[in-house]
Amino acid sequence: MHDAASHPPGDQSDPDAALPTADLLQQPLSRRERAAVIARIGALMEYWGITVADLEGETPELPPPAVLPRPVKYRHPVTGETWDGDGPHPDWLRSALLKEGYRLDELRPGPASEADH
Repeated sequence: MHDAASHPPGDQSDPDAALPTADLLQQPLSRRERAAVIARIGALMEYWGITVADLEGETPELPPPAVLPRPVKYRHPVTGETWDGDGPHPDWLRSALLKEGYRLDELRPGPASEADH
């Protein structure tokens, strides 16, 4: 039998496998199950350095993750218009393919440049 405190939380191959189902959450825990859950919570708190005071305090607002610009997938060789491949095809791309006679591989940019980022 392994001690819950000896394994960090990310040490499981499938972290969701140990989570109880909604049906099991409706049922009261036995004393033994409750003790095991409390021990696991205590081990996790110790591992991550979380105190009871941390739990009682307000949760700080985290800044939203930075959204990095997506790399350019297509560039018009004359106008310089670009598209990152996300969302519907832009009008310039449709026009370049259907009216101007460009092939898709001709609209792919060459090696990445500073302007792409």
